[in-house]
Amino acid sequence: MKTASVRELRNHYTTVMKWIEAGEEVKISKRGKIIARLVPERPKARRKVDWSTSAALTRDKSKWPMISEKDREELFEYLKGRW
Repeated sequence: MKTASVRELRNHYTTVMKWIEAGEEVKISKRGKIIARLVPERPKARRKVDWSTSAALTRDKSKWPMISEKDREELFEYLKGRW
C-alpha cells in the first residue's frame, strides 16, 4: 500500500492514478495524518446468460419457409456483387 500527501496527489495526480489503475491502494495523508484511502474499483461480475430461454432457441421454426437452391444462388450472387 502506497502513501501520498495531499500535495503529492495534487502535483502528481496522473502518477497516483496509475498506481490505482494497477490495483494499488493509496493512503492520502495531510500533515502526517491519514485522511483517506483511494482503492481501485472492483470489476462487476458479468451476468450469465441463460441461452435455454433465448428467443432464438424457443422460436418455432418448423413453419418457416425453406429457401430453394435457385433462391439461395440468386441471393449469393446479389450479395457477392454488393461486396
